[in-house]
Amino acid sequence: MRYISSLFTAASLLIVFAVLSAPLIEAFSQENPVNKTLILYYSRTGNTRLCSETLQKALGADVLEIKDRKNRAGGWGFFTGAIGSLFNVHTKIEPLHPDLAPYSNIIIASPIWTGTLSTAIRTLIDKNRWDGRRVMLFTTTNAAEKEKYIEKSKARVAQRGAPVAGYCQVVVKKEVAGKKVDRPKQEIIEDALKFVPEIKKAFSLP
Repeated sequence: MRYISSLFTAASLLIVFAVLSAPLIEAFSQENPVNKTLILYYSRTGNTRLCSETLQKALGADVLEIKDRKNRAGGWGFFTGAIGSLFNVHTKIEPLHPDLAPYSNIIIASPIWTGTLSTAIRTLIDKNRWDGRRVMLFTTTNAAEKEKYIEKSKARVAQRGAPVAGYCQVVVKKEVAGKKVDRPKQEIIEDALKFVPEIKKAFSLP
């Protein structure tokens, strides 16, 4: 009988300890995220989505689409997006504040509009803090970006708390008979996969 009582007391103490320590464990895990990777992307035509989903599978990462609440479809949508990029304006996005607590590695993926990141991704960067995380930028573009524009995009992230660990870009168009045409999806996928070793190295992934 005394043995059963001792067991009951020990079990009770373990339950009390578990209940009291749960908030501490949760707080610790939020402050010290394991080496998990999150891909945050915006895509207007589907190229950036294709690259992000390709990287997701290759890296075992989580992925979250950033949606622009303003309609960017068609020629008018492209025009308003380009104007927004030129004048560095923000837009309404969902989610505005994604949960970054479980992640130590962040890939921010965006198309390039008029030499800079898309309006939705610039809004995402400017409205959040990236302190304590390794951040890489991944862009899709119709033509190779100039270094000065790349540095501006990296500086934008740095101003919000995280020096950029790397910058990757995939050119999604090619010139055929003097005209710019879409590259085949398989070529875009292959180019995205070429950056996997660089990303793993920057994020210390196996």
